[in-house]
Amino acid sequence: MRDDARKFPVVSVLRDAYDSSWRSFPRLQPRKGHCIVTDIYSGLAILATISAALFFLGLRLSRSATTKRVTFIALATVCGIGIYIVWLDDSVLLARLLPFSNLIVLGNWFLPACAFLAGTVWRKLPGGVMRRSVYTTLLLGVGLFAVVQPIWGSPPTCHDMWRNGVCMQTSKISCSAACAATILKAVGIEANEQEMAELCLTRNGTLWQGLYRGLKLKTAGTDWDVEVFAGGESALRDREPGPVILTVGIPRGATVDPVYTEDYGWTPGEMHAALFYRFADNGNVDMGDPGIDDGREQWSREDLKVLYRRRGIRLVQR
Repeated sequence: MRDDARKFPVVSVLRDAYDSSWRSFPRLQPRKGHCIVTDIYSGLAILATISAALFFLGLRLSRSATTKRVTFIALATVCGIGIYIVWLDDSVLLARLLPFSNLIVLGNWFLPACAFLAGTVWRKLPGGVMRRSVYTTLLLGVGLFAVVQPIWGSPPTCHDMWRNGVCMQTSKISCSAACAATILKAVGIEANEQEMAELCLTRNGTLWQGLYRGLKLKTAGTDWDVEVFAGGESALRDREPGPVILTVGIPRGATVDPVYTEDYGWTPGEMHAALFYRFADNGNVDMGDPGIDDGREQWSREDLKVLYRRRGIRLVQR
């Protein structure tokens, strides 16, 4: 295996590219004692180690394999990547499998899969070592981009505004960060929108894995932990009273009553974070929204049915 490693300039090419990119990686500043990037760095190191091991595993498996067998392994790997994209990439199951603040990195399996695929097909690629290195570098570059893209960049500039117990979003993309600050303050943990935008890795919006990260970091060492769940109205009834952060919005291409887009201002394809509190006695639903003037409102049950995307995050006692 050591001899193989010396033959593959792709290793040094990737190392040089990684070093160059990492120098421009955004350096987030610690707040109040938090080193808010340590978990990201450790997650990247773990993922890189796993990817390197899988690259050489694929290389070893293909050493004496026939072209037919290598083709089968490669196709199975590609199918595995497709299954991951469709059923696991955005699944809350990842939070149960990997309940760590760096889930946004460790739960991204594109780079390890691409590394295994690259190692498997290395010997069967056409051309000499340099040509194969180009193909392999491109493949690994796709996997690396998939890992780095969600965490690359800087958070928006936010302010600390509250109304009716709800942290208001003060930028167009910080609704999740504002909701995170709201549910933390509800259990006695001080937080604000700017801090949570940094911890939740808010970029052009906030992934739920980033929201999970921010809440995990803030609840570390407290009596509270983070639960990510999937389910409809019954799941919400099991978790009232809130606040619970919900993913809400209208999927692109969905057919809904025009009142939601024309009067209420919902844009298909744009997801939003809102707060569920409880089912009210009048049949409506008590909600919080960091993007409206008062912070609190009531939705009808039909509103909930149309807008709720069946995923939520809340704090639970350990």
